[in-house]
Amino acid sequence: MVSSGINAEYMGSIVNMAKAMWKDGTYKATGCLYDSINVCGNTGQTMGTEVSLQFGEFGRAAPRIAEQTGQEFYNVEVKYNLGVDLVELGVISDDGQKITLKTIMGNNVGILEWMTEEEAAAFEAAKDPMDALSHPYKEQPDNLGKFLWITGPPGLGKSTSAQLLARKAGYVYYEGDCFFFYKNPYIPIDAAEPSMAQGFSENLWEELDLNERIAIVNKGNAEYQLMSKGEKYDTAVLEDFYGLLCDDIKRERARIGGDWVVAMTTDKRSFRDFVRSRLGPDLVFVVLDMTMEQQMDRIRGRHGDDEGAVEMMKEFSKLAEPMAEDEDHAVDIKITTDMNPDNVVQKILEK
Repeated sequence: MVSSGINAEYMGSIVNMAKAMWKDGTYKATGCLYDSINVCGNTGQTMGTEVSLQFGEFGRAAPRIAEQTGQEFYNVEVKYNLGVDLVELGVISDDGQKITLKTIMGNNVGILEWMTEEEAAAFEAAKDPMDALSHPYKEQPDNLGKFLWITGPPGLGKSTSAQLLARKAGYVYYEGDCFFFYKNPYIPIDAAEPSMAQGFSENLWEELDLNERIAIVNKGNAEYQLMSKGEKYDTAVLEDFYGLLCDDIKRERARIGGDWVVAMTTDKRSFRDFVRSRLGPDLVFVVLDMTMEQQMDRIRGRHGDDEGAVEMMKEFSKLAEPMAEDEDHAVDIKITTDMNPDNVVQKILEK
């Protein structure tokens, strides 16, 4: 229900937007978790899951969306499920060829751009093959060096710390979340905010293997959501989820070599033990820790006024188990408000 104060204004804008409907075909996605959406009518497909698109009134647009589109109200709703129901709101252009979205990735603005059949074919052909991912590192497969995995609750700087280790100490930085969104995990070491940069990372192509990954990942996401709600979940499904990631890391580390750092939340001690069993005794977990109040301040700084995202991150934070006293091949880093990212990395290097 639109309030009387903005009803006339909104109804005036809806007249101008009446022709603003999307087109059938493929939309390239930039700054989103997914790389593209294949649209037919009010439905679409991305990453092996169905997408629902609706045109209508969805409230006042976030300032960044309004600034980029010149529209004050959202007129598109995009829904999809990756083991959990996700909703993104946006504004579609008058010709239907561009949708500007407030994505679930922090304060990122995502862009969907319609492609011709020829452009869509070229887009698919340009994707990174899964067995030969592009990266900026020197390949030295005969030199397997240090092997770190930075974990901890959302907002503590896992990705930032890994990126700084790559930039300052020559580590290969593998962003674990990219694996589960079918992106190249080698985030540029000069990206402004590495945890958010995965939406701009190269997409992967290898249809059969990717379809298998999609099926396992979607099942794992569903179980993770049950775990986050305190409900009964299937540990075996989550081990399949982490096991698939470990297989990729092991293969990539053998291909590239050198000192390695993985950034990804591994909430529970039992999952860390499972990962160690798959990756071997060289692996050392770096477990970041911080008070919940400080975590929430950081998360709000990343997600702005998106209270839904903030609450979701808060629930995920509650899952994170600190390093146990008897946990081997692990180090604990307590982060305080007076520490900057360089201080955190220095502590990691000193451990």
